[in-house]
Amino acid sequence: MKNIFRQAFMLVAALCFAVFLSCGGKTDKPEADNTIEITDYYNRKTSIRPNPQRVVSLSPGISELIFALGKQASLVGRTDYCTYPEEVKNIKSVGGISDANVEMIIALKPDIVIASSMVKRQTVERISHSGIPVVSLPERKNVEGVYQTINILGRIFCEQSRADSLVRSMQDGIDRIRRGNRGEDRPKVYYVVGFGSSGDYTAGGNTYINEMIELAGGKNIAENARNWSFSKEALFADQPDCIIIRNEDLKTFVNTSPYNKLKAVRENRVFGIESSLMDCQTNRSIEAIEQISRWIHS
Repeated sequence: MKNIFRQAFMLVAALCFAVFLSCGGKTDKPEADNTIEITDYYNRKTSIRPNPQRVVSLSPGISELIFALGKQASLVGRTDYCTYPEEVKNIKSVGGISDANVEMIIALKPDIVIASSMVKRQTVERISHSGIPVVSLPERKNVEGVYQTINILGRIFCEQSRADSLVRSMQDGIDRIRRGNRGEDRPKVYYVVGFGSSGDYTAGGNTYINEMIELAGGKNIAENARNWSFSKEALFADQPDCIIIRNEDLKTFVNTSPYNKLKAVRENRVFGIESSLMDCQTNRSIEAIEQISRWIHS
């Protein structure tokens, strides 16, 4: 009888150790059958094994979040646009986002490819048909959506505890910003996506950037727009109190007619911001919101 109990104990211990190893020794455990099913942006259901060791990221935001979760060692491929943090540039690039090199991706033999909704379904299907699991995560329209992305990645990489910590840190940051802005007026803000002879483009009310402006305590003058196009007539009619623009476009914008006649330009209230802070939906969005809040309430 003792031998039977001893054998049963050894079997249970071995099973527990196998589950432990499947998550790289972390305390976060995968689901019971050792697979995770993800329904992605294209409504595709993909079953994957947790804690992949070889990952290709087709999204700058996803790459950044993989680093934030401490799983950068698993990254074997990225896009040309994945540039933060600096160390990500040491990882092999597979091309652009919408035009990634599928053959190069397949040659890297990843356990999983994680893409954004900016990657065409045709590309996703081509990679998937090669036998490589692909998950396409949507571009989010609000911060709550970013929490969801972080939690999905936490499940995939068996880093749920760290994912929860990132989410809590973002929530604390937003609470801190809101407390600081309590009682303040809401200055009118315009975010420059594009300008010049090809047209004027900004973030409308149904975008993630719009929520960032609102959380910073500003009022997006394009909040009623539902696409990225905006007219010069509307821009000059509304005369924003502050203008936010990518660092690399700041000098050209303030020296180009007719934008140099805007009140915010004449009063030196045009602020340049790091591209990835505004363009990537990550935990660093809090840094962008804090910067915008300081600028518009200064």
